[in-house]
Amino acid sequence: MARQRTYDIRAVLLSGIAFVAICIAGGYVTKLSNDNFVQSQRIYLGSTARSQASDLERSLSLAFTSTQILAHQIEVDQGNTELFENYAENIMDSIGGIENIQLAPDGIIQFIYPLKGNENAIGLDVLNHPRYREAAQLAIREKTMIAVGPVKLVQGGIAVIGRTPIFIGGTDNAKFWGFASALILLDNLLADTGIRELEEEGYSVTLERNHTDTSEKSVFYESSTPINPKTAVQSDITLPTGTWTLIISLDVSDRIESRSHTLMLITVVIGVLTSLFLFLISIRPKQLEQEVQKKTKELQKLAYNDPLTGLPNRRYLNDLLPQYLSELQANNQSGAFIYFDLDNFKSINDSIGHDVGDRVLQEVARRLTNSIDENDLIIRLGGDEFAIILGDGSIDSIEDTAKEILSNIQKILRIEHREFKLSTSLGVSLFPQHSQNVLELMRFSDVALYEAKHRGKNQFILFTDAMQKKLMEHHQEELALAKAIKNHQLVLYFQPQFDLEVSKVIGAEALVRWIHPQKGLVFPDQFIPLAEQSGQILELGNYVIRKSFEYLRSRFDLGLPPILLHINLSSLQLSDLNLVPFVKEMIDLYKVPGHYIGFEITETTLLTDLEHAKKTLNGLKALGICIAIDDFGTGFSSLGQLKNLPVDLIKIDRSFVMDLENDPDDKMIVEAIIAMAHKLDTQVIAEGIESHGQLQMLRDFKCDLGQGYLISRPIPEAEFNRFDEDITPLLK
Repeated sequence: MARQRTYDIRAVLLSGIAFVAICIAGGYVTKLSNDNFVQSQRIYLGSTARSQASDLERSLSLAFTSTQILAHQIEVDQGNTELFENYAENIMDSIGGIENIQLAPDGIIQFIYPLKGNENAIGLDVLNHPRYREAAQLAIREKTMIAVGPVKLVQGGIAVIGRTPIFIGGTDNAKFWGFASALILLDNLLADTGIRELEEEGYSVTLERNHTDTSEKSVFYESSTPINPKTAVQSDITLPTGTWTLIISLDVSDRIESRSHTLMLITVVIGVLTSLFLFLISIRPKQLEQEVQKKTKELQKLAYNDPLTGLPNRRYLNDLLPQYLSELQANNQSGAFIYFDLDNFKSINDSIGHDVGDRVLQEVARRLTNSIDENDLIIRLGGDEFAIILGDGSIDSIEDTAKEILSNIQKILRIEHREFKLSTSLGVSLFPQHSQNVLELMRFSDVALYEAKHRGKNQFILFTDAMQKKLMEHHQEELALAKAIKNHQLVLYFQPQFDLEVSKVIGAEALVRWIHPQKGLVFPDQFIPLAEQSGQILELGNYVIRKSFEYLRSRFDLGLPPILLHINLSSLQLSDLNLVPFVKEMIDLYKVPGHYIGFEITETTLLTDLEHAKKTLNGLKALGICIAIDDFGTGFSSLGQLKNLPVDLIKIDRSFVMDLENDPDDKMIVEAIIAMAHKLDTQVIAEGIESHGQLQMLRDFKCDLGQGYLISRPIPEAEFNRFDEDITPLLK
């Protein structure tokens, strides 16, 4: 009972302190919020003031300039005033805001336009009038325009007078003639610039001028509502007669008061609710503790279980599996870590939909549960990846379980009206034989899984050290290839291509070789597949294209005969959207015309995406590139398809040329290909020419070009540069 009373006192004290603290914080936040609100208003008012000041400055400057225009005309006319009314009328038509224009010879106003309503001003002696005398004498002495005001008009309103002295004669002996003046009605100018609209919206406006010599302040205009100093902002108006100041403010006291009441009310509500919440928590610590424990368990379940399948997830694997393995080890138990995914599962998601894919995963999870003992553990790692931990068993029992998993996954799966035939590949590692570390076991199983997929999928593979070694070597080779591209260890060899009719070299095929630091010369069949598997084929292909352009540039610079250099393109290169822009960049960079470059594409490469291939080939053709179909006759394309493609050259595969002398079928195929290609106005090149007999038969068939070991193997750049253009001696 005493303990409960202690809890109650603590609860009340804690709640009270919290309430007071929240109220203090709320008051501080309210003050900051109001200060920020006022500051935001000042920022907005500053922008408004600058805009209005700019408009006023433009209008007043134009109005004041009217006196300078009139003074200039009188000076030009040598004091003749006959055209005064014409000048004044034109000025007032051109410049708004002017009430009237005056002319005061010898300082006495004698002319006013318009005269009506302003007759009383006739005869006013500006130089001797007590109000205007000092300013007028200053204007004469300084020979500058002045502004007089504010002037309250009899008919109502406030005006300012712009006055410019007029001097007649040369620059050195100019004599004062009189004044040109303009009466500017401020009310009209303020209305034109939108000041009135601001006042209607609650803004206060003051227009004033500080005299620099007397520090006297002249107020030209002020709103009926006084300026609020908290929000007041000002902006200078620079005029020919000096600087005026526009001051704008907005009374936000009502809004600040309303905001303060609202924020303090929110503060009190938060304080009350927080205090009540703390009070309830403080008097019921045991219940809170139980609730925390319950929620913790629920969160752990959410954190460690996959919501789709209900299986443990990857976080469970990382956080709790090490403890699970330690317990098995403590009981001298051995087991297996099986890592796998579903073969080609992505096609289900892409073609049918993720909702169906989710139901497939749920069914796979159910089948997996039926394939293992209750002491074993299934984990969904994410996507279609799973792991199974077999708690105890021999190698034979582990293999039996793996076979059962493969069998259960392969059973026909029916979802609604669809049937699916799935398969999987399993990678298996053993503990503690291979490792007792979760990450290492997973890595070893992943290596075994990679091997299973490499061997054809739908099988299980038990991890061995040899696999790890093989994978490491493969990885090292990938790194070595990347380094080779970067460090220019890849070089081009050239196999001459020649004209069968005139027996002269007209081109070459560029073939890449790897000068390996340890292995020496490596042929492309040993590293091209590696480049494709590791995603480096585009980089390698672009490297070969660049090197080919470099070689042609150097060949031009050496003065060697021009040749057509053919480069092999992979299917990935042909699918690359950047291929055509890259080739154009090389043409521009090395100043090598496109018609000295040819690209060889296999038939199977074309069939990957015929429409895209056609678009890309047309783009290359527009650059002048020669397009050749490589290994023609070994794929599935036809001459009918070729007529719709910008193909310049067909290369007959070496498999047809090799037995040309002995196989009648090869002979008829080659002869037919050449004849049909010529019908399509397409040249033909035969590769793999190794005997004089083959060469003669190809000449008889009217084959255009050839290449092969009979003339030359692929040779390095320096040797190719020395290769004789005339190959007649090699054919004897």
